[in-house]
Amino acid sequence: MALDLSVIVVSHRRGDELVFCLDDLAAQVTEDPFEVVLVLQEYPAGAAASLRDRFGRRLELRIVEYPRGLGMPRARNEGLRVARGEIVAFLDDDVRLPSHWAAAMLALYRNSKVGAVGGYVDHPVQYTPVRKTMYRMLGLTSDRFTIDWGGFNRGPSNHLPGEQPAQWLTGCNMSFRRSALDQIGRFDEGLGTFWHEDVDATHRVARAGWSVVSSGRMAVQHYPSTINRPPLHTQMRERERLRVLFVWKVIGDKPMWRARYAARLLLQAAAMAVVGAAKLDLRIPLNVIRGGWEGYRGLAAARAASGAEKIG
Repeated sequence: MALDLSVIVVSHRRGDELVFCLDDLAAQVTEDPFEVVLVLQEYPAGAAASLRDRFGRRLELRIVEYPRGLGMPRARNEGLRVARGEIVAFLDDDVRLPSHWAAAMLALYRNSKVGAVGGYVDHPVQYTPVRKTMYRMLGLTSDRFTIDWGGFNRGPSNHLPGEQPAQWLTGCNMSFRRSALDQIGRFDEGLGTFWHEDVDATHRVARAGWSVVSSGRMAVQHYPSTINRPPLHTQMRERERLRVLFVWKVIGDKPMWRARYAARLLLQAAAMAVVGAAKLDLRIPLNVIRGGWEGYRGLAAARAASGAEKIG
């Protein structure tokens, strides 16, 4: 049976980065046809027409435009609304792909038990071998995509060449069987504007009984754009504030989940203190604690906003 693929790329004012990503999609070597759905936010007038002129002969494009940023969960859901594929993949606009990316992904969906597939995300400019080793020693990364005892997600600092089971996948480079994503209610817009919606959705797919796979052949390179990206100390506060709802979803039914979360948050702050010292910015670890406390205090409201009690 032929597999129909939709590749959804959410982009917020990153026209230069998006062009490189689309070039890589146009260069995919696969016998399976696919469409590319662009969710453009705060782009100037005429941007969609320009992209159609440049890529319309090389890609099947579907473009939706919004005058302001929607936040990542809602933007992903808007892409899903217009996508037609049985398989739906998500890429960030600032990643670069190998030409076999689509073919490697679709091959794994020939197993009907597979509900989500993703791959390693490398950061060639940011993460040197020394930095990867340091992150691994601090416990910020793992040997695969795992959820630890405190409900925190950890990704691999490197990836084996083949496939391995995963408990979550990163939004830069993830895909779903549409029926699996529909089963869990799509992306939780109550998680905020950015962070954790990818971890949450892929983990809920796994908990629903689907196989989630991470493939070394699907590795992409991420060149994080500075556009729309606040300083690291600001990111840490927001990330930890929003993480609490996800942690509650994962371990909230387990004994002493609050104590487990608090202990894990302190370890996170300690690890980020090393990063903060290296960057001469102690706001980084302090904002880990601050964001976690704010998220914990606002958990009841966050649960109500997300409808988390109804989410599998």
